Amino acid sequence: MSIPYTHGDFTTPRATTDSYVEYPFIEQGDNATKIYHLVCKVNRADYAPLALDTTMASASNADVIALPFTADAAAYYVGDTTPQSIDGAIVQFERIFSNIPVTRNNVFGGTYAFTYPGVRADSTDGTVRTVSSPSTASNVTSLPATNTVTVGDVIAYRINSTIGAITLSVQGMAHALPGTTTSVVKIPAINIGTTFVDGTLTELTIQPRAQKSIPSGSVIDYTYYLPGVTPGITTFDDVDETDTFTAFSARTGESVSTLDVNTIPDGVTYQAQVTAGEYLVVASEVTRFRGNIIQRADVKVRAL
Repeated sequence: MSIPYTHGDFTTPRATTDSYVEYPFIEQGDNATKIYHLVCKVNRADYAPLALDTTMASASNADVIALPFTADAAAYYVGDTTPQSIDGAIVQFERIFSNIPVTRNNVFGGTYAFTYPGVRADSTDGTVRTVSSPSTASNVTSLPATNTVTVGDVIAYRINSTIGAITLSVQGMAHALPGTTTSVVKIPAINIGTTFVDGTLTELTIQPRAQKSIPSGSVIDYTYYLPGVTPGITTFDDVDETDTFTAFSARTGESVSTLDVNTIPDGVTYQAQVTAGEYLVVASEVTRFRGNIIQRADVKVRAL
């Protein structure tokens, strides 16, 4: 039976050659952030963790006999692994220091299910075209007018005509049917009376559509903070989630599922976001990265 004794050279943790540096986000283009893993051995009775956020500015700061890496004052202590017995009174553990990771934007996040808002068109907002001599045949009304309408577009129309002594004004919205050209727009049949008086069609600035729920490709912005180190961040509570995309009524402040001229954003603003290919923040989560380092992840999908 062996006699227990104290290893005098292990009263302070000794970092071994098994120590290594991890680059956790190298595949996401971040080759600066490092996590230092000091594989240490120490007498069981002499083991003690450090205070979180202690820097790896020196061996004494890290409480090891010698650093296996170049000192890094921007690496903060985030914890030890559980000490494991390896030789009687000697235990082994990893002492871990981490940089505050740099911000990473537009990291692919996989598919995300999101409900996009509907859009209600304003029939008075758009390019007005003059209609001449409309006609109806085979359940289709032809509206002769110089235009840039394509099949499937919704247009607004107003046709004034007479039936005998009666004046008839018909207005509404309709989809452009196959057969539409730059000189005539075809729509489902409408009553144009007996004698045509005048008429217009409006190429709408905003096309109406229903609310739609579809899976979309997402990207994620990651931002990191260390309370007491990051400027303006004193405690965990100082890190707020990013406001997520929500449409609401400018009149009542209540959330809405369909955009129009009285919502924020309104239909024109949202269409501009779609055209520009802008991203919408649809989810934001604040979690602990390592130790006291905080991570905020903002999930974004492209406006559709």
